Amino acid sequence: MDRTSARPFRTRLVRTLLAASIAAAILPFAPPAVATAADARTSDVQEQTDACPWGYTSSTTVFFGQDRADSGVPNRDLGAGCTIMDAIWAEAPFTNHGGFLLTVTRVTGSIRAEGVITSTERLRILLAAALSDVGRRQWVTGTRAVPDRRIGLVLYTVRAGMPAAPEATLAALAGCGYRNAEPSGAVNNFYGRTAAQLAPLVARAGLTVPSIGVGLGDLENDLDGVIADAQAFGAKYVRISGSGSWDLDDYSRVAATLNAAGARLKQAGITVAYHNHGFEFTEQDGVRGYDVLVRETDPRLVAMELDLYWTSSVGVDPVRLIQQYPGRFALLHVKDMAADGSFADVGEGTIDFSRIFAHSGVAGVEYYLTENDNPRPDGVSSACDSYANLRALRY
Repeated sequence: MDRTSARPFRTRLVRTLLAASIAAAILPFAPPAVATAADARTSDVQEQTDACPWGYTSSTTVFFGQDRADSGVPNRDLGAGCTIMDAIWAEAPFTNHGGFLLTVTRVTGSIRAEGVITSTERLRILLAAALSDVGRRQWVTGTRAVPDRRIGLVLYTVRAGMPAAPEATLAALAGCGYRNAEPSGAVNNFYGRTAAQLAPLVARAGLTVPSIGVGLGDLENDLDGVIADAQAFGAKYVRISGSGSWDLDDYSRVAATLNAAGARLKQAGITVAYHNHGFEFTEQDGVRGYDVLVRETDPRLVAMELDLYWTSSVGVDPVRLIQQYPGRFALLHVKDMAADGSFADVGEGTIDFSRIFAHSGVAGVEYYLTENDNPRPDGVSSACDSYANLRALRY
């Protein structure tokens, strides 16, 4: 038997009972009913039922965060559609790191005994778990600051001035301290200019572009154009947003698109990212579309750009999300929320950024991009207020 390939468990009964126990523990991925031992004997067709729908895909690795927390071991199918990661995360949330390690030790011991992984692969998974921050308490010390070189502005904040006066707008942003900017648009159209036309203006203002925003259609229909635009700006990330009309199958299809585009982009030194709004967290049959996107995308190819306003606006705790998906959030949209739910400049609203930023290492954050969707009195003033407040914040 090939020890490097994914195997089902030895008997139908054991396979079905394991899948049922995993599925019963996974939220929000548990099916409405679990299989019984009698069900396991009825037909071979029922054996193929996915007991972990919308779970972690077997095309990725066993992953607990960036760098050494990625084991590199294939996330193999354990039978009935449940993978190694499904089995481990079925026991989340983990109240401490020790409890997480005990779970990983038990799960890997069981699947090693069944021949799903080798002894060497088990050690690699255990080492990755030990080196991860899963379950570790992240303290707000009040002594750390966001590195200035990691702060940027989403240019949507100054969209009113960019088409007519890009040079003056960009110069004003650089003048108040920004070093990075994230332009949004579509292939060959960023505020009425092509990437080749706008990129020199951004550079002359002294700003760099770590990320650009394009449309899903660009990824699907003009990936060469996306790569060319990203390279024109010198961007290492390309992000898209979604649609409130998507169902779970749509999220799954988009995850597949992100993986495919991500593989091509990675060859060019670019990572694709998904930017959320609030609708991704609406449950459909007990499942959130956001979870489908994160679990079905390859962390080596696809990052998440976490919008802190939109996440908080629908009652989702960004810290809990980071703990659930360590290492996936390379980019943050740092947006604040006023007491009435409207947009506020960073540091002038209700979101506890210190608590969130204390988890930056767990999240894998590279850039903190401020934004205000409805800036007052104008985009530049709002952006500069957000920058000053973010620079003064300690966490």
